[in-house]
Amino acid sequence: MTEVDVTSAALEPGSFRDPDSRVFRTHGRILRLLSERGLADWRAFSASPLFAELVREGKLVGTREAGDVSALPGLHDGVAGVLEHDVVPFVSYPYEWSFGMLRDAALLQLELVRRAVEAGLQLKDSSPYNVQFRGARPVFVDVGSFEPLREGEPWAGYRQFCMLFLYPLLLEAWKGVPFQPWLRGSIDGISPQELRNVLSFRDRLRRGALTHVVLHARLERRYEERDTDLKRELKAAGFR
Repeated sequence: MTEVDVTSAALEPGSFRDPDSRVFRTHGRILRLLSERGLADWRAFSASPLFAELVREGKLVGTREAGDVSALPGLHDGVAGVLEHDVVPFVSYPYEWSFGMLRDAALLQLELVRRAVEAGLQLKDSSPYNVQFRGARPVFVDVGSFEPLREGEPWAGYRQFCMLFLYPLLLEAWKGVPFQPWLRGSIDGISPQELRNVLSFRDRLRRGALTHVVLHARLERRYEERDTDLKRELKAAGFR
């Protein structure tokens, strides 16, 4: 493994959501800082045949362990390992994509979820910001999303998939409303209630709408009301 030169290194602001796996750039290289947990997840994933298969198929960015963590003094507390990614020549964002690009990225995400489960793994999230394009082909770039499968748990990325993939696609496909301005204005995407509000009664009867939009919005609203009631009860009991 090569030494990592971190002079003028810059953490990627977009990787703040996962403290176990932070990305930074230095001298044209793309590196990822891993916590102890992140390193364990990476080694479980990289030891799986799925990792090599996805890289070979061009569906996952090439990644390898790089350097000695002692070469990273003071850059990030708790660094247990460092990965280096192949550089994707051109970086784009979901709010810049066409309908077809977002659809292809969504299909890749679902394929990875299915194949990960078959390999005893799972994806902890589901964001189009984890996808880039090489030419017209989507490539998944966040190896930190993979972790060992926990039996019996629902897919944690389902809500995020709906808000950032499914709902923007439905908005444009069913209502003719471009999704790009919405995604540009909201990093979290379109909420179930927001999409429900723009769908007609007929739209709500379309295949998948009842489960993934209407019921999703109803459940979310119910939990929001429960959270409000809990806060009110705690306040009445003297908790501030």
